[in-house]
This record gives sequence, structure tokens and C-alpha cells, in this order.
Amino acid sequence: MSIYENIRFGKVNATREEIEQAARESNAHHFIMQLPNKYETLVGERGIQLSGGEKQRIALARALVKQPTFLLLDEATSALDNISDKIVQDALDRACKGRTTIVIAHRLSTIQNTNQIYVLDNGSVIEQGTHETLMAEEGGKYQSMVKRQQMERFDDDKDDMMSMENYTSFAISGSKLTQRIRSKAFACLLRQEIAYFDRPENSSGAICARLSSDASAIQEMAGTRLGAICEALSMTFFGLLLGFLINWQLTMIAFCPLSILAAVTYGEMQVRLWMNQQSNQIVEQASTIDFRGEIKFDQVKFIYPIRSTSIILNKLQLNIRSGQRVALIGMLELNVSVECSLGNIIRTGTSGCGKTTVIQLLERFYNVTQGQLFLDGIDIRQLNLQWVRSQFGLVSQEPILFDLTIAENRTYGLENVSIEDIISAAKRANIHQFIEQLPQGYETRVGLKGSFLSGGEKQRIAIARVLIRRPKVLLLDEATSAMNSHNEQLVQEVLEQAQTEDSSRTSLIIAHRLSTIRSCDLICVLDGGHIVESGTHTELIQRRGVYYKMLAQNNSK
Repeated sequence: MSIYENIRFGKVNATREEIEQAARESNAHHFIMQLPNKYETLVGERGIQLSGGEKQRIALARALVKQPTFLLLDEATSALDNISDKIVQDALDRACKGRTTIVIAHRLSTIQNTNQIYVLDNGSVIEQGTHETLMAEEGGKYQSMVKRQQMERFDDDKDDMMSMENYTSFAISGSKLTQRIRSKAFACLLRQEIAYFDRPENSSGAICARLSSDASAIQEMAGTRLGAICEALSMTFFGLLLGFLINWQLTMIAFCPLSILAAVTYGEMQVRLWMNQQSNQIVEQASTIDFRGEIKFDQVKFIYPIRSTSIILNKLQLNIRSGQRVALIGMLELNVSVECSLGNIIRTGTSGCGKTTVIQLLERFYNVTQGQLFLDGIDIRQLNLQWVRSQFGLVSQEPILFDLTIAENRTYGLENVSIEDIISAAKRANIHQFIEQLPQGYETRVGLKGSFLSGGEKQRIAIARVLIRRPKVLLLDEATSAMNSHNEQLVQEVLEQAQTEDSSRTSLIIAHRLSTIRSCDLICVLDGGHIVESGTHTELIQRRGVYYKMLAQNNSK
């Protein structure tokens, strides 16, 4: 915020004249008026746009604007250089007139004109008096401290000169270190599970603030740490070099433990590198493993971390065999219990009954709270996360496209994909003809979030992106609910083809529009979190139950 607003924090209802008068008393008005925007100048985060002396004078003006009876000064000039110290000290001396002032200071030169000086040691007053009386006491604590600071004055100046010589190099190295830390920290954040971002303390603002403050804090200590590291490495290197020059035999004997340690460390690094390579090979070969696509929810209970009082799934029992297509229609409640035989499984219904949660658990966006979720008889938590997600193809209600070309969106996350595979997936998604009509074909950029395309075109590109991965399990989450009738028909034809082109592909579908699930092998109706009906479309119509009433209601609209 601006300088004016910072000073006004001391007195919210202060007038412009009072703020300027406080700035004059703190010796800040002159430099403020030299700024381009004067009192409206922004000070930056933590006052980064101002020097230490300028920040301290503005802080003093903030204290003076409310005309305090008592003025407390806690090391007000300890972090300033000599020039800024003198300017601020003059302002403090002016501000102390007519007020009771308590000063805490290490620089004894700043308290020589005070009426009374107290010297504390371990919480007790060991000396007190004016500057003159305390200096007259031979061997006194205050006298010895004053003399010591006078002797160290020249050494302090020498240290400052050395610091200025190294300032540029350490500033550059600190800035680069901060940049690397922020990049790596951001990469680590992207690898967190979705539940991590649901927590209130991990909001977007909190994460941005953490990236900024944590990296800056590390930069502040980079100079000291890097200096110590460089010093230690230099001493080690030159010590060994000097030892070899004086007596190389004795140096070799002394160097043996270091050699052994270096060899062991190098061997450990090679073993870890080999193990990582083996792990990567396993992950790369995982897609070739004969994954059948069998899914089982065994007494699964799930509660969202941020909504601990709401049970979304309670003892969910769901078996899906390879090649099945299953549909669920929900009625806005929590408990779910369904046992599915060979056929088609689809989940449909109103919001809040846990349909989308099932997909989130399969994709391992979240882990189950209780119970177990199996893939081909193996607990999903024991499987490699990257491999698990590679087996699923998700088509959601709102397709996610990036500001890349159509071809790049198709192959996002994949490597070494040929143009023939891209075209084949486009033809199967019924989008190839449309792309060929574009001036740049597959190199056409889709815009931010696919803004250059219609809803149906975006959805078909998203479907092609799924098909090119040849998933064993196809997850359809309201894939056509946001489209008009024409686009819905086009996309629905593509989805049905995607489900039937591979007889071993398992399909799990969520839908509100009952017309999209009539061809499913099994439809399960959820009401209050329970399965109240299940069967094929024909069987449910004949029963004239909840599904029949829902279908009749849809047809009457």
C-alpha cells in the first residue's frame, strides 16, 4: 500500500495535515515529497521499495501521528548504516521532546543525552545514572561497554567495506537460488494429491504466499551459508594440496578414510541410479501387462477431508467384471450398495449421491476412508499411481483443453506418438473431417481452454485423446450433459463406438439424461444412498418403479 496509508495505520481518522505533520516530525516529509507519487507512492511488500532509514522514519511517523504520551523505542536504529542512523536519530531526538520515552538500545551513542540510563544484567539493574555519572565510575559495566564500542568502530567499517565487495556476487547467487527453490517447490505442489488442495490452509493465496516467503527466507541466509560452504571446501582443497607438497606419503595415509568414504558414497549413488532405472522400466512396461479391468468396491466408506460430517459412500459394495458396462441413477443421498453381474454398468442421477466420487476414487484423486478398492484383485493403494491412471480414460462434462495445437492436445502426456495414430483416433472420434477443413489442420491452435472450438468439437477432441491411449476402463462423467441436441447426438455416437470397439473394455458411465443409458446391460437406481432398483432398461420399465417414474417425468418435459 502507499506511504500515506501506512502512516494512517497509527490513527485511522487522521487528516492529511496530521499525517504530513507527523512525517515532518520524523524527518520523512522531505524525501517523500521527492518521490514521483509523493505520499501515494507504493512501498512494496515489506517496504522493499524503500531503504532501511526511510522505512524507519515512516514507522516513526506512524507512531507520532496519534500524538502518544509515551514513546517506546526498541532498537530503532540497530539495523541502519551510519548515515541512516544519524538521520533517524535526529528525528527520534525531536520526537522525544515533551514525551516520556523508554529507549532500548545496543548502540550506546544513541542514549548519551537521556535523563536516566539503566544497565541490566540477567534481569536485574546493576547500574543506573546519567551518561556522565556512569562514565565516571572506573571499572563499571557501562564504561567498559562504551570503550569497547569505540574500539570496534573501525573494525565495523572494515567489515562493511568487505561486505560491499562481495555484495553483487552473493546477491546474484541468492536470486538464482530463490528462483530454483520456487520452481522446485511449485513442481512438488503439483504432485500433491487433490485432497491437499481442499484444505483451507492450502488455498491459492496461501500457497502463493508460501512460495514467496519461504524462498525469500532461504535467500536471506544464502550468503552466510554459501560463504561457510565455500570456506570449508577451499580449506579442504588447499590443505590437501599443501600436504601433498610437504609430505605426500603421510597425506595419502590421512586421505585414505576420505577416499573410502567417497567410494562408498559413489557406489551408493550408482545403486540408487540403477534401482531408479529398473523402477522406470517397470512403469514403462506396465501398460503391456494383461490388465483385465476388473473393479471391486469392498465395503468402501468415503468422507471428504473438508466435510468430515458428510458420509458420501457408506459400505459401498460394487463388483465390475471385465467388459461390463454399468449405469447408476442417483437420488441425492449417501448410502450405496450394489452387486453387478456381467453386463454394462452406468451411474446416473442427481448431484450429491456419490457418483462422481466413485470416479475420483478410481483415479486415486482421493483414497478410501474405510474398506478396500481392488483392481484385478489388488488393492489400488499398492499399485503405482502413474500406472493406475494410465489404465483409465476419463471423459468429463467439461473437456479440458490447453492453448496448444489440436495434435498437441491429442498427445498431451504421451511421447513418440505418430501422426497416423493421431489421425486414427480422430477418425474414431468423428472429428477428423472437421479438422481437415481447418486452414492449418492438426496444427490449429484451440485457444485458451479450447475457446476457438464449440462444445461438441472440444468434447470429440477430448474423446480422441482418450482413445489414443487405448484405456482398459472408460469413465464417462456427464459427457454430454452440457450440449445441445445436435452435439449430444454426435458425441453419443462416438461414445457408444468407443465402448463397443473393444469387447474387453470396461465402461463406467455417469449421466443425468436417461436417454443415453438405454443400451446399458445394467442400470442401478440410487435413492437415499441405496440401490432401490437394478436391471436392464426393459426390465426396469416393466417394473414401473422409480426408474419408470423418472423416465416418464423426463419424457413429459
